[in-house]
Amino acid sequence: MYIKPLPIGTNPPLDEDRMPIWRAYGGDDLQLTTRIAKRDGTPAQPSNSRVKFELAETRFSRTPLWTAEWNDGIEEVDPQDHPGLVRVQIPQSIENTLRRGGYSFSMTVSDLFGRETTTVMIGNLLIEYEPTSPQHDIPYRDQPNDELNS
Repeated sequence: MYIKPLPIGTNPPLDEDRMPIWRAYGGDDLQLTTRIAKRDGTPAQPSNSRVKFELAETRFSRTPLWTAEWNDGIEEVDPQDHPGLVRVQIPQSIENTLRRGGYSFSMTVSDLFGRETTTVMIGNLLIEYEPTSPQHDIPYRDQPNDELNS
């Protein structure tokens, strides 16, 4: 017997309305690939746009753990055949320090002057430990205004 969890008369959520969660293990080689375009619909390229990717502990973190831009963590993937397809490569030094838990990330695209900014990708990263992970006991980061660490 199949039980439908939604009340009668409601529509099920669409897959594109769900927040993506990427699952990874501590120390894994982590690459995110997506297709991005500027607000006018043209594929984003280093010659016509600015792209910024930020990885943070939470959506409301004051400072990101890591930031990437064109040719500094973000690169085009085969621009001739797949315009707008980009790869975000998180450095191994950052991946090895991520402790177990959830992280938020987002990517914005704007024109060359930094105007007309559009958020093109949002999501969460879930890190787990395995026996092959580089470190299993990563201490919590010190917060500058944390009264408990004083």
